[in-house]
Amino acid sequence: MTDEGIEIQKRHTLNWLIQGSAQHAGMTFHHLVRDELNALEPRLVRLYDQYALINLLQYWQFTSAVVLGWPPRFWRQAASKRRHPFFGHPLLSKYGGTLAEAGRRRAMLRCKEKGLTTLPFAFSFQTMFVISRLLRLERPHRSRLVELAKKATSTVWGIPTERLVGDLSNQMVLQTNLIPCRSARDALFRACMVGYGGVVRRGHNLVVLGRGTNWQLLAKELVKGTAELICLHGLSGLSDELYRRVIDTTDRLALEPWMLQSGAELWGRLLAALPSDRPLARVLMHLARLPARTLESMIAEIIEAPERAQARLAGLGEGTCR
Repeated sequence: MTDEGIEIQKRHTLNWLIQGSAQHAGMTFHHLVRDELNALEPRLVRLYDQYALINLLQYWQFTSAVVLGWPPRFWRQAASKRRHPFFGHPLLSKYGGTLAEAGRRRAMLRCKEKGLTTLPFAFSFQTMFVISRLLRLERPHRSRLVELAKKATSTVWGIPTERLVGDLSNQMVLQTNLIPCRSARDALFRACMVGYGGVVRRGHNLVVLGRGTNWQLLAKELVKGTAELICLHGLSGLSDELYRRVIDTTDRLALEPWMLQSGAELWGRLLAALPSDRPLARVLMHLARLPARTLESMIAEIIEAPERAQARLAGLGEGTCR
C-alpha cells in the first residue's frame, strides 16, 4: 500500500475515534451537569435521555435507511465491495458492523427505562415531540446552556473554556468553507444539519467551534471539535499536499453517520480500558501520533482484549507502547 493509502486509513481510524467521542458524549454528557440542568428546568434531563437514544437509534429507522442505507448491509459490504469507502480498512471493515449492532442493542435495552418507544411509526412521532419540547424548554435558558456545554467539555478534555465557542440556534447557518461538499450526498447532509463541531482559527489561535439546535447537540459538537483539535497531532508530519489529499478523501459528510453509529461503542470500550491515572486528552494525543499500523493494533486490542490494551495505553508517550 502507498504512503497515501496508509495515511488515509489512519485518518479514517482517527475520525472513528473523533465521531465516537461525540456520539458517546451525546449519550452521557447531560449527567455531568445534571444538577445545573435541573436547576434551570427539571424536565430537561429526561428529554436529553430520550434524545440521546433517538440520536443513535435513528440509523435503524425506515427514513434513515432509505436515505443512508440499511446498516447491516452497509457493514457487510465493507468487507467485500471494493468501491466501499471502508473496503480494506483493517478495523472498520472488520469491527464496524459488530460495534454498531452492540451499540444499537445497548440503546434498545435502555428505551423502556427512559420512556422511549421502539415501535417504528410511534418512534417518529415521539422524535418530533422530543425535539419540539426541547426547543421550547431551552429557549429561556440558552445563554446559560451554552456556558454549561463549555463547562462540561472543559471538564472532560481539560481545555480552557476560552478556547471554546458555542452557539445554540434553531437553524444551522454555516460558511461554505467550514463544511465543503464533495458530492451530492454531502450537499444533502449539509442541508439537513442540526449541529457542527470543528476547529477554526481566531487570530493567532486555534479554537473549537460548536453549534447545535439543542444543548445536547451543542455539547456533542464541542466534544467532537476538541477531539479534532487533539487529533491534529496525527497530521502534523504530512506535507501540505498529502494532507489535502488525505482530508479530501476521508473527511466527508456522507461518512459521518457510519462513524457515529459504530463509534460510540468503540469510545465506550476505550474509556473502559483507559488507565485511571491517564488524562483522556493526553491518551488521545498519543494515539493520534502513533504510526498507522501501531494505532490499528491498539484499537483492535481495545475491542478484543481490553486488559492487554490497558497495559499498552499505560505506556503511551513513555516509549513502551508497541
